[in-house]
Amino acid sequence: MFAVISLRQLEQMLDRGQTLLLVDLRPGYAYGESHLCGAVNIPYDCLDEEILRMYGDLPIVFYCEHGGKSMQAAREFGRRGWRTASVGSGIGYYHGKYLVSG
Repeated sequence: MFAVISLRQLEQMLDRGQTLLLVDLRPGYAYGESHLCGAVNIPYDCLDEEILRMYGDLPIVFYCEHGGKSMQAAREFGRRGWRTASVGSGIGYYHGKYLVSG
C-alpha cells in the first residue's frame, strides 16, 4: 500500500522532523539544479531494493518533476511491502522553504 501526499503535507512532515527517506527520482543534472533539503538522488532508472536497503527501514517518500514516476515507484515498492508515499504533483513548481538550488 502507498499514499499520495501533497507538497504541503510533505512540508508539514519535514517541519515536524519526521524520520523518512526522501528520494528524488530525477536525473542527476536536475537534482544538481534544485532538490528538496535532505533528499537523496536515486534516478528512477537506477532504483532497486538493494539501494533502498542501504538506508534502513524508513518510510520512503518519492518525488519527481511532475508526479508520474514517483507514483509508479511508490506503487511498486508499496506492493513489495515497503512503506511508501508519492508527492502527487511533483516538485516542478515548488518554491517553498525546503528547496535547495544548485
